[in-house]
Amino acid sequence: MPEEVVVTGVGVVSPLGSQPAFWRRLCAGESGVAPVAGADTAAPPPRLEARARGWSVRDHVRTPLLRRMDRCSQMIVSACRMALADAALALEGSAAEAAGMVLGTAFGNLSESEAFLRGLFAKGPALANPLTFPNLVLNAPAGYAAIDLGLRGPNLTVVRGEASGEAALAQAYDTIVTGQADVLLAGGGDELAPVLRAIYSDAGLLSPDDGGKEWTSPFDRRRNGFVMGEGAAVMVLESGHHAAARGARVLAEFAGHVEESLAASPHDWPRPEAARDAAASRRGLAALGFPPPRAAGALLAVSCANSTARLDATDATRLAAILGPEVARTLVTSLKGAVGEWGAAGALGAVAAVLALATGDVPRLGELGAPDPACTPGPGGGLRLADLRTPAPPAGFAAALVSATPRGGGALTLLFRRP
Repeated sequence: MPEEVVVTGVGVVSPLGSQPAFWRRLCAGESGVAPVAGADTAAPPPRLEARARGWSVRDHVRTPLLRRMDRCSQMIVSACRMALADAALALEGSAAEAAGMVLGTAFGNLSESEAFLRGLFAKGPALANPLTFPNLVLNAPAGYAAIDLGLRGPNLTVVRGEASGEAALAQAYDTIVTGQADVLLAGGGDELAPVLRAIYSDAGLLSPDDGGKEWTSPFDRRRNGFVMGEGAAVMVLESGHHAAARGARVLAEFAGHVEESLAASPHDWPRPEAARDAAASRRGLAALGFPPPRAAGALLAVSCANSTARLDATDATRLAAILGPEVARTLVTSLKGAVGEWGAAGALGAVAAVLALATGDVPRLGELGAPDPACTPGPGGGLRLADLRTPAPPAGFAAALVSATPRGGGALTLLFRRP
């Protein structure tokens, strides 16, 4: 039988703060979106961002390595430290030798990459800073984390665009169930770099793409693009026997993942009509035991919707197709109205799914006011969106899905269950 995988700790660096502030504010429908520091209010948008707050790297990283660490790595290593503390797991000696990590990032350290290339073009290769160059590779955060924590087990970096966080968690699951590790730190992170914000703005994806108010609210019919964000989210994943042997508190079971290819351009999200079937995902989830019995509790779906018309409608259509008759017992939410859009944000969505299973509370869509009919497809009145008026289910959540529908069409669904 495949090894059971459980979540025993979480670590968060986000625009809503770290744990427990992150979860408290998310369930209250608060937003981490704020004006760009020092922005000219007379300049054209974007003037909003969702930057990581309520966190100091020096509270978590005290080694001399810190002076060489880029911001993306600082957030991820801090989240790793928080996750280990939450799991009450000390990785020392032989335990550190066997533990590893799987981290996802879409862009990595863009700020120093831009500065390095600017110096290279201006001064030539002879005067480029060689100490900066190791920070420019996408696996720099995983390398810094392994060095800082003394980990010698599997060390993998996953890059899959907007699905980087979910894909890293799926890879970590496979690594444990195949017996290659008993303990993994898994998740991901990305930083908010000015050059990235400028690129998305030039592409017409950032709010306000219609010239109206600059804001972000997935599934709202008035939405007009997303706001850039940043952060890091990491889970401690353990094999079931390892967690039981040390008497660990289990937050949730990571029951598995399924993947499905949707017709799409390599550079755009699939259209809603491409997501209406989802037969492969339904079969895969059924093999993992989804859905659980109705008496076990409600269901939660954490969508990747990011306040753009195409992705919101496509992921809503895909979730409705996967859930079928279970739509009525499922609450649907997205974090990206509160924390912005960043490549590995799906890892933070997975953390929210785990915390919902552990606490029974609901991560709410704080800005949702007028749901878009195109984003509530399905039988029996469509998807149930978790707005500020949505109460926590009396029996809590029995299972949670985390959906990723990135550009290119490589859809991915993670399944977590209440232990």
